[in-house]
Amino acid sequence: MSAWQEVRDLVTARETKKLADRVITLTEAECAEVAGRLPGFLKEMRDTATEIARESQEADDRDALNGFDDAWLAWERRRTVRNGLAEFGAPLRIAGAGTISGPAAAAAWLTRRELYPEWGPAPDPAEVVRVLVTRPAEWQADVAGRLAGKIRRANDDRVAPLVLALLRASGVTPPSHDPLVVAWLTGPALDGDPLLGALLPRIFEAEGAGRALREERLTPSPTAWLSLIRRLLGAGRVSRAELLDGCVSRFLRGGDAADLRFFVRLHELIDPVPQEAAERARDYLRLLPAAPGPVAELALTQISRTGPHDDADVREAIEALTFRPEAKLARAGLSRLDQEVRQRPARAGELAPALATAFAHASDDVRRRAVRIALRHATALGADAKLIAGAVPLLPADLGRELAAVFGGEVTAEGTPEPFAPAPLPVLPEPGPFPAPTVDQTTGDLHGWVACEQWLAGFVERVGRDRAALRGRLTPVFQNFFPYLYDTERWLDPGAWVAALAKEVIAPGTDPGVPDPEPVDPWAGSSFSVRVTAVPPEDADDPESGPEDEPGLVDEAGPEDEDGVEEGAAPGPAFGDLPEHVREEIFRQMLEIGVSADRVTAMRDGLPALPPHPGEPGFQVGIMYSGFRPLFGEPEEPDPAVEFRRRNRLPEPRQVSPPHMFLLHRLSEIYRALREGTLPPVLLATPTVMTGHLDPGVLVDRLELCAAAGAEPLPADLQQALLRLPRGAHPLAAERAGRVRSQAAPAVAAWLARGGLPDPEAGVKWGYLDGGHEHLFEERDPGHVGQVRLVPVLLAEPTGHHLIDELLSAPPKWRWEDHGHVMGWWPSILPSHREVVSVHYLPHLLYQWNQPGVYPAYLEAVADADGPLGEATALILAYFLAERRPDPVPVLLRMASRGDLPAGAIGRQLALLIRRTWFETRPVLASLREAAHQGAHEQVWEIVRTLLPDLLPSAGGRPNVTHTEAVTLAADVAAWVGARGEIPAVSAHAATGRASRGSRFARECARLCDLLAG
Repeated sequence: MSAWQEVRDLVTARETKKLADRVITLTEAECAEVAGRLPGFLKEMRDTATEIARESQEADDRDALNGFDDAWLAWERRRTVRNGLAEFGAPLRIAGAGTISGPAAAAAWLTRRELYPEWGPAPDPAEVVRVLVTRPAEWQADVAGRLAGKIRRANDDRVAPLVLALLRASGVTPPSHDPLVVAWLTGPALDGDPLLGALLPRIFEAEGAGRALREERLTPSPTAWLSLIRRLLGAGRVSRAELLDGCVSRFLRGGDAADLRFFVRLHELIDPVPQEAAERARDYLRLLPAAPGPVAELALTQISRTGPHDDADVREAIEALTFRPEAKLARAGLSRLDQEVRQRPARAGELAPALATAFAHASDDVRRRAVRIALRHATALGADAKLIAGAVPLLPADLGRELAAVFGGEVTAEGTPEPFAPAPLPVLPEPGPFPAPTVDQTTGDLHGWVACEQWLAGFVERVGRDRAALRGRLTPVFQNFFPYLYDTERWLDPGAWVAALAKEVIAPGTDPGVPDPEPVDPWAGSSFSVRVTAVPPEDADDPESGPEDEPGLVDEAGPEDEDGVEEGAAPGPAFGDLPEHVREEIFRQMLEIGVSADRVTAMRDGLPALPPHPGEPGFQVGIMYSGFRPLFGEPEEPDPAVEFRRRNRLPEPRQVSPPHMFLLHRLSEIYRALREGTLPPVLLATPTVMTGHLDPGVLVDRLELCAAAGAEPLPADLQQALLRLPRGAHPLAAERAGRVRSQAAPAVAAWLARGGLPDPEAGVKWGYLDGGHEHLFEERDPGHVGQVRLVPVLLAEPTGHHLIDELLSAPPKWRWEDHGHVMGWWPSILPSHREVVSVHYLPHLLYQWNQPGVYPAYLEAVADADGPLGEATALILAYFLAERRPDPVPVLLRMASRGDLPAGAIGRQLALLIRRTWFETRPVLASLREAAHQGAHEQVWEIVRTLLPDLLPSAGGRPNVTHTEAVTLAADVAAWVGARGEIPAVSAHAATGRASRGSRFARECARLCDLLAG
C-alpha cells in the first residue's frame, strides 16, 4: 500500500493519533506525494458531500420543502456540505501540517474555513501541533507568524488555539500582533505558561487587551489574571517598575474607562510606595486634566502621597482638578487650593483663575464650596477682585449675590421658571366591536388571539352549514400547512389546532391518533438484594426462629405448613410478582442452602407443592428493595385523566401555564367534537368586543341557537363564555337563559343572575433564595440578596366549573418546560378580572433572558380590560418604568386616562424593585418625569409620594445624587399639582437644608417640605 493510500485511509477513518504517527515518519518523497494529492482529495470529498446533500433534498417529501425557494435550498446544501467536511477537518489539517513544504501554503491549508465546524470551537489542536513541531525550526517560526497574522478577533476559537499551542510547544518567539495578545488573554492564566515572559509585557501596548480584561476584579479576591500577576510579583518573576511603567504609559495613551479598568486595578494591586510614585509624579500630573475619572483619581492619590511639589506643579494640578466635570475631583482641587492659600496667602492671586473656573461647575455643591473659599480668603484675593467679580455671572443668583456683596460683579437675574403646561391625557375611544367570523385568512394572518377567534367562530358556523364549500376554501391554504402535525405528541400552539381542524375537513380521518406508548418495565429503576436463610425443620413452625429484623428487610415467606407449602400462598409460580432475575436468585440461593431441586422446580413452575425430604431445611426469604412501585400487589392503575390528555395531545397541567391550559382544553374539545360529529352550530365564547368581552344578550342568543339545533354547547367553550361576560349581574339575560331548554342553560342563568365570578384574592409577595431554601421578605428581610422570587397570590372560591377553578389556582413561582406561551391570549380569557391575568404574568416578569417574557402590549391589554387593579399589575408597570425598554410611558398614560392607575401600589413596587433587584433609580425618575409632562402629573405625585419613604436614606444616612434627583422630581411635581401634607421621611432631612452650608439634597428636601406646608 502506498504512503498516500495509508494517509487517505487514516483520514477517512478519522484516526487522528495514528495519522499523526504515520505522517511524522513519511520520507521527503512521500510528503511531496501526499501534499500534492491533498487538494484533489479535498475537492473529491466536497463533490461527494454536495451530491449526497442534493440527493437527500430530492428524496425529502416535497410537501416538507414547499415554500422554500431555491436560494434557501442551495444555502442549506452548502451548510450540510460544510458540516460534513468539518468532520474530517482535524485529520486533513494533520496531513497538511506534516507534508506541505511551503510555510505560506501550509498556513493557508491549516486555516481553510471548510476544515472547521461552522458553529462551535475547533477540535483540540494537540495532534496538529505534535506534527508541526517535527518540522524545521525556521519553518515553524514562519508558519507561526503567518498563522498569528490570521487572527482577527479576541474570541477566535479556531486559529488562535492552534497558534498558541504551537508557540508554547515550539519555543518560537511570538510575532508582534495585537490580536494574538488579546487571544492569549482570553485563555486561562497559567503560572507555568511559556508565553508569559514574551506576551505579558505586551498587554500595555496591545489594542484591545484592556477590554479583554475589563471584568478582572481585586475584591473580594483577585480574579485569574490579577491573581497570577500577584503571584509572579511575590516570586520576583516580574518587575514592579516595569509593571508600573506599563500601567502609566497605558494611561497616558488614553482610552475610555472600560479599556483602562484593568490597568487601574493592576496599579492598585502593585500599590506603589512613595518613592515609586515620586519617580512618576510628572506623569501623574499629566493625567489629571483629561484622563477618565478612575485614572485621574488614581493619579491624584499618588500625587498626594509625594512632595513637596513645585509651585508650578501644584498650580497645574489645581487648575486641572477644578476643570474636571467629576464633582469629587473638583472638590479635591478646591480643598488643595484652600490649603495652599491658608498656608501661603500670597499665592491667592496665582490660584484665582482655578477658583473662578469652579464657579461654572455643573455641581451645585462644587459652586457653593468655591464661593465659601472665595469669601473666606477675600482679603488675600483682594488684588484679584476684578477677576472674581467677572466670574460672578457664572453663578446662580443666590450665590452670585453673596459673592458680589464682597467682590462686586453682575449677578445673573433669577429666571422665572417656565409655567408647567402638561399635555392632555390621551382620550381613549371605546373598545370597538369584535370582527365578524371568517375563514378567509391565510396561514400568515393567523397570529394573535383576535384572528384565531375569528377563524374558529367562522369555521364552526360554516362546517355545519356547507362543509363542501368550506373544504374548497381551506384546501389551498391548509393542505400543505404543518406537514408533520400528526407526528407531534402535544399541540401547544393554537395554530396547530387550527391546522388540525382544517385538515380534518379537507381529508376526514387523516389523523391517525396518538400511538400507544411503548411498554414500560414496571420494575425499571428498581434495586433488589436477596437473602435466603435456612430454617431447621423442627423450627419451621416457630415464628420467632426467623432472622432478626433488619432495616429495609422484607420477609417474603411466611411459616410453612406440614407439607412445606407457604400458608396462604396464591396458586401459580412462587414469587410470581417479582422480576424474573430476582426469582432466579431466590431459587439459586434455595438450592445452596439445601432445598431439594424438585421442590425448587415445582415452585418455579407453579406445580403442586412437594413435601420436604427428611432433614431438608425450611427457608425464609428476605428482600431489600428500593423502587417506585410497591413490592407486593399490582402497581397503581394509570390516571385516566392523564391517558385522556395523552390521547388528545394535551400537555400535563404542570407543564404549561394555567391560562394556556385553559385555552388548550377549549381548542381540543372543538377538534374532538368535529371528529365525533357533535359540534354545535355556534361557539358561545366568541367575543363581541375587542377587549374580549361577550355581550350577555348575544350569549343567550347563541344558547338558544344551540338548543334549537338540539346541540349542547361544548363545556370549555361554555366556561370561557362565562368568564367573558361583563362584570355585574344581568337579570334580563338571566331570565331569558332560564327559559332555554338545554342542560347548559341553568348554569348560564345562575351565573348571569349572581353577577358572575367574585373577585379572587390576588396579589404578589416577594421571596428569595438563601442556602437552597426559600423565604419571604415579610418573614425575614435580609436586605439585598442575589436572586429574588415573585410569589403569586391567587385565592378563589370554587365555582363548580372545574376548568375555571383550575384557571384560578395560583401559578407556580417557578417556570419550566413550556410555561409562558401564548401570553397575548391571556387578557382575553379573563377580560373582567385583569388582576388575575397580571398574577399569571408574574412568573415571567423577572429573569426574561432566553425565556418567554411579559411585554408592554400585554399590559396594555390588561389596562383596556375590566376589574380591580392591585399589586400584581402595579409591579408589572413598575418593572417597565424601571426597564424603559420599550417606552413604558404610553401604558401609564393609558391607565391614567381611564382613571384606574394604582399609583400608590406602583410607588411601593418601584421601591421594592430598586431595593431588591438590579434596577436603578434614574431610569425610573426619567419615566416618571416624562409621564408628568405628558399629563399624568397627579398620578406621578401619588407614585412619588409613596416611593420616597422607602427610597431615601434614614435620618443621618448618607444621601447620594440619585436621592437628590428623586427629591427634586418630587418637589417639582408637588409644585405642579399643589400637593399638601407632610412626608416624615423628607422632613427628617430638611432641617439642614435651610442653612447656607446644607447639601443640595437637604435643600431640596427643605424646598419640598415648604411646598407641602403651603
